[in-house]
Amino acid sequence: MSAVAIDPLMRALAAWREHDVTRALHPVDRKAIASTEAARALILELLTSTAITRDPRDLWSACARLGRLLADAGASPSLAALTIEGAIRALEDTGIPHDETRDAPARASVLEGYVAAMRETERGVARSAWDYPSCTVKLDAETVAVACGCPFEDGDALANWAAKVASRISRDGFKTAILSGTDEAKSELADALALVGVDVRADGQDKPAGSKRWLRLPFWK
Repeated sequence: MSAVAIDPLMRALAAWREHDVTRALHPVDRKAIASTEAARALILELLTSTAITRDPRDLWSACARLGRLLADAGASPSLAALTIEGAIRALEDTGIPHDETRDAPARASVLEGYVAAMRETERGVARSAWDYPSCTVKLDAETVAVACGCPFEDGDALANWAAKVASRISRDGFKTAILSGTDEAKSELADALALVGVDVRADGQDKPAGSKRWLRLPFWK
């Protein structure tokens, strides 16, 4: 801990919480405030620490972590943007001095963590739309059409997607799959379907299955 006594810091923590509650836009904000108590206590300690050995990057990391926690809890952007203001006011209310040069980077770090977490969540939702069965349309008892447009830039992620989709198609008893979408995704899924014995057609034409990649077999268990 810093040279500041524990009791004043605890009073500052309570004051910060109250300042943020006044900015809460909805009940989810209030729950997010309550669930981030530990992260807030660490930030207050780092804001008031004057030890030469204390790396200011510890504070930036703690603030980014708070931003991520707020995003994960569903907090509003307004709360994330203003929460460090609440911390600063809390320190002033309790008479605890702190290094003001750290205020602006702390604000930025909270927002960076919040935005990064929100972006990752949105990407996850977008990718889940391409999971089986969302990416398929049943044409008859033995035929399924597959939209191969999954936005995976990583080759391994694309291979995993293809393996899982092929596994489900086979388990659901389909014998033929008609593929439409990007060439890379169609090729990857054609390879996977060939391994589980599903005939493949792409863009309405017969298409031979691609090379077999036996290392992906565990995905079909």
